[in-house]
Amino acid sequence: MKKPFFKWASSLISMMMLLGMGASATATEWQSPCTTEPYDYQYQDDARYITINRVSAGDITYFVADIQLASPADFKVALSGGKANGNLESLTTIVSRTNAVLAINGDDYGAHKYGTIIRNGELIRSNNTTRNMLIVDADGNMSVITDRSNETPRALGKRLIAEKVWQTFEFGPELIRDGHDVEFSEAFDVISTNPERKEPRTAIGQIGPLHYIIIVVDGRQDGYSSGISLQDLQQLFLQYGAQTAMNLDGGGSTEIWFQGEIINQPSGGEERYMSDTICF
Repeated sequence: MKKPFFKWASSLISMMMLLGMGASATATEWQSPCTTEPYDYQYQDDARYITINRVSAGDITYFVADIQLASPADFKVALSGGKANGNLESLTTIVSRTNAVLAINGDDYGAHKYGTIIRNGELIRSNNTTRNMLIVDADGNMSVITDRSNETPRALGKRLIAEKVWQTFEFGPELIRDGHDVEFSEAFDVISTNPERKEPRTAIGQIGPLHYIIIVVDGRQDGYSSGISLQDLQQLFLQYGAQTAMNLDGGGSTEIWFQGEIINQPSGGEERYMSDTICF
């Protein structure tokens, strides 16, 4: 009589283990997006939840994307040529080698020699710069370094790698810190911060843990979209609830790609070749 009992007990334990495994693999509970329904574009799986709205207001058209991830490892950068310092390629070509569903242009690190560049946890270079640095740490949290005056690049690179920083982006300026718009420093000389200067822009920020926002603004196209000032871009990020945000490369490089197509209108009428893309 003992053998049937133990066989039954073993089957019961196995069933309970399988049920436990199923419970641990339940889908992530996503937060409410910063975008509003009806969404113009939407994607969801176990790793990411993405919603995008196309907004036309006054003389500008912009795209706002809400991105939520299950893991910081899903915040990725793809490089031109599939390697550091590879030959420049279009965003569409770069992202075709990934399983991403959403991608934007990054800081185009290959177009300049400045800053401390970390991509997917690997240090590419450490050089002097006056740029602002956006950091994505091991937990997927964002922060920005603006004062680079007393920096030792090689020491900084080693420290960030020791801290397991996942990504760094060198551009700027910083737009939002702790949920407030920041005053632009006169020392920032990478691009103009003149409030009258309207341009196509790409910028990224964070709303909460593993919860991000991208704003892509088309520009230089009369009758469609004139572009946006950095000051007005700050106000958009505040409107959508960003706690941290920084401006990335823009102008003719401004692109947003979703499930196989460029959904904005690049100002040059075609894709510009670049060295990197942020993808989810």
